[in-house]
Amino acid sequence: MYELTRIQAQNIVDRMMKDIPYNINIMDQTGMIIGSGNKGRIGTLHHGAVKAIKQRKIVEINKDEEFVKKGINLPIELNGSIVGVVGISGEVKETRPFGNLLKSAVILLIDHSIALEKENLKNNLKQEFFSLIINSDTTYTKELMNQALTYGIQLTKPSQIIYVESPNEIAEDVTKSLSSFKISKYTLCIVVQESDKSEVLQQTIENQYPDAFISISNMNDTISDGLLQAKSAMRVLKGVYFNEKAIYYSQCEFIVDMSKSLKNDTRLERLAHSLEKNEELIKTLQIYLNCNLNANETANRLMIHRNTLNYRLNKIHNITGKDPKNILELVELIFMLINRIK
Repeated sequence: MYELTRIQAQNIVDRMMKDIPYNINIMDQTGMIIGSGNKGRIGTLHHGAVKAIKQRKIVEINKDEEFVKKGINLPIELNGSIVGVVGISGEVKETRPFGNLLKSAVILLIDHSIALEKENLKNNLKQEFFSLIINSDTTYTKELMNQALTYGIQLTKPSQIIYVESPNEIAEDVTKSLSSFKISKYTLCIVVQESDKSEVLQQTIENQYPDAFISISNMNDTISDGLLQAKSAMRVLKGVYFNEKAIYYSQCEFIVDMSKSLKNDTRLERLAHSLEKNEELIKTLQIYLNCNLNANETANRLMIHRNTLNYRLNKIHNITGKDPKNILELVELIFMLINRIK
């Protein structure tokens, strides 16, 4: 049976008393006051409510008595059970017109709360399922495979992951029509099992969230492998590229594998630390790489003179000890850019 909480009851009382010029009490299914305009009455038994619960009908009290005040008390019934009582203190003739209004407001709140609880339960089950399938140690049992079907996923079929990181909160409705899961408010994972749909979905996300970063895995037998690939590609996208918003794992597979082996390399950490507060030099290095080391194109994209570009590249060399114009040392700088993205 549904139970009204003290917070819900008091919120209703506070809201309704702005428009109703009488004291309002809300009682639980036992007749105990859980919300009131008179805070001193909260936690006490309301005898009029007890009577309304026992008789399962509206109880009107026309004069003040020792334990009750005059007013009207209306039981709140839900699916055949009384879940509480709403009461308005005052002359019955004056309070009666407000009774059904208040009762309707409480029932609407209860209906909304029940719908919200169901939605939260549904979302929690979905997130629990997702936590299982992104764990590489999870075995695809028959039960798990059946559960996956409710989200439009066939665990026996290869899948591709579209991984999205947005600077703005991703709306809940984005996930409702897709086999997708929100990892956080700003991160989305979409499971795609028809490869020809990836580009369409990518375009949809780009249109809805133009500032979002998108990485796309290869087709894999497990979702956990696909998510790992997509997250690794995301580090390359955000580390190496400037103003690029999408990347496929297949574009950077080798460099991803190499960067994993260097993940805890203290030398790269020192390089990253030396440039971490100089976004201008990082941007210059990224665009220099994006332009395939073409100095004229790099200078044009940065809208600076060629001499200014040389000055910045030399400054990177002086600060890090690694020369961007030397291909071997440039490789170290590339891995530094990737490994600075956590």
